[in-house]
Amino acid sequence: SDSTIFCPSKLVCDGARTAVRMATFVHVAPIDEPGFADPALDLARHVYTMMEQDPSGIDEKISDQKSLDVALDNLDAIIEQAGEKDLGVEGVMNVVCWLFQRVLENNTPPAEAVTLVDKFVKKLTANSKSNPILRLKTLSTIYNVLGGNGTARYNVFVAIVTFAAAAGKEQLALLAPQFAQLDEMLAEWGTDIAKTRDLYTIIFTAMSTFDNKEGAHEYRLKFLKSFAGESNLSGSKEQAKAVVVEAIANAKVFQFDTYLELDAVAALQKDSTDAKAYELLKLFAGENLDAFNKFYAANTAYVNGLGLKKEDCLVKMRLLTLCSLAAAKKEIGYAEIAKALEVPEADVEPWAIKAITVKLMDAKMDQLNKNLVVSRCTDRMFSQEQWASLRSKLVGWKDRMKQLLQVIENTRKDQAQQMVDMQAQIDVGGNQ
Repeated sequence: SDSTIFCPSKLVCDGARTAVRMATFVHVAPIDEPGFADPALDLARHVYTMMEQDPSGIDEKISDQKSLDVALDNLDAIIEQAGEKDLGVEGVMNVVCWLFQRVLENNTPPAEAVTLVDKFVKKLTANSKSNPILRLKTLSTIYNVLGGNGTARYNVFVAIVTFAAAAGKEQLALLAPQFAQLDEMLAEWGTDIAKTRDLYTIIFTAMSTFDNKEGAHEYRLKFLKSFAGESNLSGSKEQAKAVVVEAIANAKVFQFDTYLELDAVAALQKDSTDAKAYELLKLFAGENLDAFNKFYAANTAYVNGLGLKKEDCLVKMRLLTLCSLAAAKKEIGYAEIAKALEVPEADVEPWAIKAITVKLMDAKMDQLNKNLVVSRCTDRMFSQEQWASLRSKLVGWKDRMKQLLQVIENTRKDQAQQMVDMQAQIDVGGNQ
């Protein structure tokens, strides 16, 4: 059976399962039970022997705390055994974790527990290149045994993310299941807003390191949303600017109203140096190609300084401009499209196909009459009025469905009654 608590699909496992797996390495009976060795003594002797020191001088009544200190002082050497030969290093580490848990449970005050956790974690994360998987397994075990100590669990999880990022892309990817439930974990830990933002920052920075653009963008957005309703937004400026650039540069993003609604992003319009980033975002949210060209001509150095490529921006603006035309009317002449997109008329159909491919619209090309016939078009901005209109339509559909169901039910009842009446007539006729 698997002798560790670590598995790639779920790094931070259930605490009860952790205890069961630890028990495969140590006998958790009282240390004075006849016939059983004391894990604390065995661990200390093992470490002394491994370090080529005489274990005979170890006090046979050595405390859990002192044995744990011996192990922590030599933690790198214990872990590096795995790189040399199989000495059951994972078993040894599980005994270390078990002693750590027993020390914590020995009426250790929460503040002292945090200090002990920090010491263990610091030792584990000192070298991200030496057996990183075993170190992550051990960090996950530490997290598991902490129970309801939210502060300590937060600190360990921060260490896990930081260490995984330092260890490499594959190690960071192992945390995906935990990132998916991060909101629940933060609530469980009782983390304040400042520490929550710190963790979001650690995560999006780590993801950016390995070019995980979508993941970094997601946690940058979480960071910015945490500033909703606050008056002091100075701490959000750089990330707000970064989110604007990421959204514009992302070839899959065509709606920008949700970004405009963020307080942290809206604050850019009052910034002396980056108000132009907000202006550019508004342009992509609701303006057309001609407006972008004018803005770019007047602010070429600024746009280029954001890291945005003009050609990529032109592609997106042409698609958005076509979308605006399609929203205004259902049949658009090729000549009108060519003028708005600033392309030859011969290039209109490829642009229409591109807009259909990215699901901005559903349309057919009437090549005979040189018209684009639109059956559906994505709204570039979904305003409160549009939400109200959608709600009204949904309520109307619901009411009509109720009416239809009532008609069906009434018809069913009428048919059932007719069947009863017919059967009664048949019975009367048979009795005559």
